[in-house]
Amino acid sequence: YPVLYLQHGWGEDETAWSNQGRVNLIMDNMIAEGKIKPFIVVMTYGMTNEIKYGGLASFKIEPFQTVLVEELIPYVDANFRTINKQTHRAMAGLSMGGMETKTITINKPEVFSHYALLSGGTYKPEDIKDKSKVKLVFLSCGSKERPDGVKNAVTGLKEAGFNAVSYVSEGTGHEFQTWRRSFKELAPLLFKD
Repeated sequence: YPVLYLQHGWGEDETAWSNQGRVNLIMDNMIAEGKIKPFIVVMTYGMTNEIKYGGLASFKIEPFQTVLVEELIPYVDANFRTINKQTHRAMAGLSMGGMETKTITINKPEVFSHYALLSGGTYKPEDIKDKSKVKLVFLSCGSKERPDGVKNAVTGLKEAGFNAVSYVSEGTGHEFQTWRRSFKELAPLLFKD
């Protein structure tokens, strides 16, 4: 199976996407409705730094990136029926998890081919060194956040030749209703061969 590595936000843990995001139910329903083919979702703890609220600028990605790329991904590929290829591996995250996703996908383009930031910032075309390795860039947020930033970033990515998609959750802010809706839009776009 393809694998999505899905990250939580600041102050949360690896249970957030199941407990608050209901990602398991969204996946089950979409599979049952024939809207997606099954893929594995891996949710791991991303608070590898002792960061106080407002201190994300001092977050060091290296400890988490090392655990994810050098330990967790090899473990998942060795113990589950994965398609162990960059083309079948995605990374997504909400808020702080989006920051982690952006940094790691830029640092390790050989690892992931599908990138998704949910209320987690944007990419510029120049952020991505090798366009040929990227199958999808998905950016989303709530309409009460900064939707113009997401829409403009996707326009710029499309103009640069990327397969980029934006989604704005109407009437929501920096909250799980935004991220549940965003995940529902993202899932059918992943791993299209």
